[in-house]
Amino acid sequence: MKILVVKTHAFGDTLMATPAVAALIAAGNRVTALSGPSSFPVLERLPGIHSVLQSPAPCSLFKLLWWSLRNRQKNFDKVIHLGSSTAAWRWLKFLTGGEVTSGGDGETGFGIHRPAAADFCRIAGVDCSSYKPLFPVTSAEKVVAKKYTDEKQYVVLAPGGARNVRDFVPWKRWPISRWAEVSINLQKKGYRVFLVGGLADRSEIASVDGINLAGELSWGETAALISGATLFAGNDSGPAHLAVAVDTPALVLFGPTDPDSLYEKNSIVSICGTVSCSPCYANSVFPGCDGEEDCMKSIDTERVLNALEGML
Repeated sequence: MKILVVKTHAFGDTLMATPAVAALIAAGNRVTALSGPSSFPVLERLPGIHSVLQSPAPCSLFKLLWWSLRNRQKNFDKVIHLGSSTAAWRWLKFLTGGEVTSGGDGETGFGIHRPAAADFCRIAGVDCSSYKPLFPVTSAEKVVAKKYTDEKQYVVLAPGGARNVRDFVPWKRWPISRWAEVSINLQKKGYRVFLVGGLADRSEIASVDGINLAGELSWGETAALISGATLFAGNDSGPAHLAVAVDTPALVLFGPTDPDSLYEKNSIVSICGTVSCSPCYANSVFPGCDGEEDCMKSIDTERVLNALEGML
């Protein structure tokens, strides 16, 4: 069967969708993926994927309409949208000219099962033996990572994140000053500390003592660096999902997001905010916050240091 799987947003969300796509491929289907800029780096490296198309979304309505008219997709037996947007579901019906199985369809729904990977498998109509995200790392990417590490023990921190092409959620970030304390503590224990993230994170996390590689590594090279680390610690963001994918012990901090909605049970060590309104959302567009990052600020440094001590 020729199947079009659609996941246009975002990097971490797409990693959670990889078990569903892999199960479709394993069932003998010829799977083509339709991605956006943030999901493309994940889908393009999935073993057995037939091809990956890239849409310009998110973009202006005019640009999306023009692209859609020039790239109609009418030759698929089945179209599966691994997302929750009703607007995206309607767009795909226009793009493909057929029925679309989508989490944005009120009958199909989204958010029924946790973690999100379980819902993606349900929407795709497949049984997934594991919800572990898939992100194969190449030998070339490992070579790049080794140029920095020199075979010494190290820890990877991701103090930034929470930014993608659709939105920026600073409420997901633990205060940088506290990450700085964590980094100093780890270095006193004899670990080298690497900082990862996007280019926009580079200046924002510069006050954290460590080797700042934010914006210098591709997603694959970042995964390779994390794969060789003693452990990973960071905010709930793309690098945290990569740590799970490459089997590196991960400590992840949560404020507005719900760890049970985003990560398979026992795949990470989680520390959550203690304010009454936390968590306030799961795998959807952030509704906004009237506080001042109170949920993340409620996580004190001692809790994080104690958790890291136990993992080390």
